[in-house]
Amino acid sequence: MTPNSKEDIKIEDINNSEITESSEENDSYIISEKDLSLVSIEDLIIEIKTISEKDNVLSVSKLAEEVKSFFYIKLKQIQGDLEEGNITEKETALHPYEIEFKKHLNIFKKKKAKMRRERENQEKNNLEQKRNIIDDIYSLTKEEESIKKTFEQFRLLQEKWKSIGHVPIIESNNIWQTYHHCVEVFYDYIRINKDLRDLDFQRNFEEKTKICKKTEELINEKSLNSIHQKLQELHEHWKNIGPVEKSQRDIIWERFHNATKKLHKKRNDYFLLKKNESKLNLEKKNKICELIDNLTTKLPNTQKQWESILIESQTLEKEWKKIGKLTKKDNSNAWNKFKNSLNNIHQKKNNFYKERKQNINNVLIEKTSICEKAEFLSKNKDWKDTSIKLIRLQEKWKNAGFSPKKPTDKLWSRFRDACDAFFNAKKEYLKIKEEEKKSNLKLKQNIIIELKKFKPSSDSKKDIKTLSEFSKAWKESGSVPKNIQKIEKEFYTLLNNNFEALELDKVQLEREKFICKITSINGNKAKIEKEKNLIKSKIDNTKKDIIQYNTNISFFGKNKKNESLRKQVNDKIKSSEKKIKILIDKLKIINSN
Repeated sequence: MTPNSKEDIKIEDINNSEITESSEENDSYIISEKDLSLVSIEDLIIEIKTISEKDNVLSVSKLAEEVKSFFYIKLKQIQGDLEEGNITEKETALHPYEIEFKKHLNIFKKKKAKMRRERENQEKNNLEQKRNIIDDIYSLTKEEESIKKTFEQFRLLQEKWKSIGHVPIIESNNIWQTYHHCVEVFYDYIRINKDLRDLDFQRNFEEKTKICKKTEELINEKSLNSIHQKLQELHEHWKNIGPVEKSQRDIIWERFHNATKKLHKKRNDYFLLKKNESKLNLEKKNKICELIDNLTTKLPNTQKQWESILIESQTLEKEWKKIGKLTKKDNSNAWNKFKNSLNNIHQKKNNFYKERKQNINNVLIEKTSICEKAEFLSKNKDWKDTSIKLIRLQEKWKNAGFSPKKPTDKLWSRFRDACDAFFNAKKEYLKIKEEEKKSNLKLKQNIIIELKKFKPSSDSKKDIKTLSEFSKAWKESGSVPKNIQKIEKEFYTLLNNNFEALELDKVQLEREKFICKITSINGNKAKIEKEKNLIKSKIDNTKKDIIQYNTNISFFGKNKKNESLRKQVNDKIKSSEKKIKILIDKLKIINSN
């Protein structure tokens, strides 16, 4: 059988098929059969630790890469959350999770590098051994020993070939082709009897039939990783078995080839199904991302609203993570979109809390200022004006806005103490003043009793002086409780009646009464000011009357018929002018007191 035989070509096809990989790749086929996107970052650290403890770390290279990829995705998410919380500056040190993960990852890398070097050296050694076996088989064709002994030596070389492991991938196909050609040369050129050769063909056929049966049984295997591994081993075994009888070659090859194709189809169908599932899952995940984005279309402006949005976001996040696995490409895109949606909502939340923090700082500054002002006012004895100012500060406190409980309670205690200090002092002062007013009431009642006893004499000047002393005494007796204010009216009525009993002209009487009145209210700024404003108003109105009278005279002309009217108006003008003089005199009296 020549090297270009039909079986030889088909075996080469197997060697170059997608299922055959390098020796290292054959050992690194394992991928995770669980969705690592749903695994917590703590469990991913446990996973890499388990991987690093395996004897054959090359067999889990792909799994290690997958675990590493998901670990850093989750680590970035955690670090993003920290930056959006209370930490305002990026930490330069590694995160404790990353330190722990890298410790086990480095153990894995060192073991992998060491195993790869050992594997490369072993593969080079294996290549050299297989070359020697090929040389030895060629040498058998030149020996003149018995057929039986030569064939036994050939069998031993075949067994030795099978026992030797992988060779460098770059040499794998060539060395196998050379070996296969060498075997064919041995069968074609060595002089052995037909029975022995047929027996060997039959043994090879039986062995390949077993391989076909095992390959066909793999269709019921559930784990694709297990199918992949076992199929690799069966292909390697097939390559190391010698030829079969020519009439059986196509039949046995087709059986093995069909079984392999079914396994390929199962694998491809699985990945096609996963691809379609991934597409649907990607759509679901993207829809959830849109829902997360829509949560902040209209930005909330209260902490309660943000808490509600974050709860909704966390619910959507859990739904996102519950959705099944994606392809590696889809998973990367989905994670980026998901991360951006979460980062967007957390960025907006952080902006809200930054502004809120600044507002809180401003509120605390304002409340501190209110406390300082209240403390300054707390010792003021201007009870009325200070009361108004403190009440305004209390309103200002209410409208200052939200601030955290702990610092606010401390400031509120300061503010309340300052207000209490003032209002308690005011209350005590008013209590004393109330007692004084009660005493004053008795004094005023005695003054009224004495005033009622007054009888005018023949000496009006003396009587005026006496009544003025009553006014002075009334003023000096102080104020009385508000509910007894009618006593004031009683006093002034008695005083005026006594003045009117004196033999005084109208102008003098009015003047003396006014002097007594001013004397009695002197010191009460509000009443004095009210009296001054009243007099000024009367002066202004009287002046306006005079102007109007003069205007009216101009209309009378020189007609004698209007003479009486003109005289009446002139009399009114003179009377108004006297009134103004009296009012001006009253202003002088007020200003002189």
